Amino acid sequence: MSDVAERAKVSKSTVSHVINETRFVEEHTRQRVLRAIEELDYRPSRIARGLASQRTNTVGLLISDVGNPFYHQVILGVEDVALANDYSMFLFNANYDLDRSRKYILSMLDRQADGVMFMSSRLSVELLSELTDNQVPTVVLDWDEIRADGVGTITVDFETGIREAVEHLVGLGHQQFAHVSGPLDLWTACVRRDAFLNALAQNGIDPSQVVIVEGNLRIEGGRRALLQLLEASPRPTAIFAANDLTALGVVWEAREHALHIPGDLSVVGLDDIALSAQNTPPLTTVALPCYEIGTTAMEMLLGLIHDPHLDEQGRRKLMATSLIVRQSTAVPAGR
Repeated sequence: MSDVAERAKVSKSTVSHVINETRFVEEHTRQRVLRAIEELDYRPSRIARGLASQRTNTVGLLISDVGNPFYHQVILGVEDVALANDYSMFLFNANYDLDRSRKYILSMLDRQADGVMFMSSRLSVELLSELTDNQVPTVVLDWDEIRADGVGTITVDFETGIREAVEHLVGLGHQQFAHVSGPLDLWTACVRRDAFLNALAQNGIDPSQVVIVEGNLRIEGGRRALLQLLEASPRPTAIFAANDLTALGVVWEAREHALHIPGDLSVVGLDDIALSAQNTPPLTTVALPCYEIGTTAMEMLLGLIHDPHLDEQGRRKLMATSLIVRQSTAVPAGR
């Protein structure tokens, strides 16, 4: 900065005001400083600017599983808004592990991140307190019970899309249902299961007759679940899976047992990852607005960074879901 000031024949404080736009500088002086910056190939230190402004222009994003394609569009959404606002993003893969999550939270505190986004199904009050106690603005996905200054929530309206899926299956004539859930110690897995059972009850299907198999939100969990469901009596004609990866595991395992999808078994997923449309047959699924979840989370976090007491409308968002009917569902055999 001293070299730039000397080259432009101005004070260091003037150079600082031009870089940080903290005070009006006459245009001819500003242009002289900008020319000196270009000639000297000067790049302002983000760390030094952070010390002066008490901000680092960095945020942390913690996700459940980097291998789940659902998060790809979420990450892109966060990244696009972050870059447009001159922010950098640290990405952390929790792998559904609370201890691992805590280490990453401490890392974000050490890095003095301006804010943090939790896109993990496994979270605890203790983990969140690590951030709120240090007054770090935070946005969480699908944890609507949280009410605290500096914390925003994004909630997915699973009920609407899942109700549409049930109405679609019942309308086709299905009466025997199964659900492959996520790990039932995850709040979101219970929300999806309960939304499915409630929708069945509303459509005249006894929820107590539904076979529920606990999966792991991954392809191999769907494969294992189908092996259990093949032993059920009566065998289900329609399966609703907690996410698309699970549903694809069901479909691929069914193929190994010479079962035709959807002739022998209708399958519905949730997420609408890219692979669901490319599968054979293309997967009927409850679509989540993945990219919009990412952009909304980052926009909300920026709002909280600038105002920790952001009003209720600014820190509470509900994301819609809807059913996309493809070729993995049909009238059950014998109808």
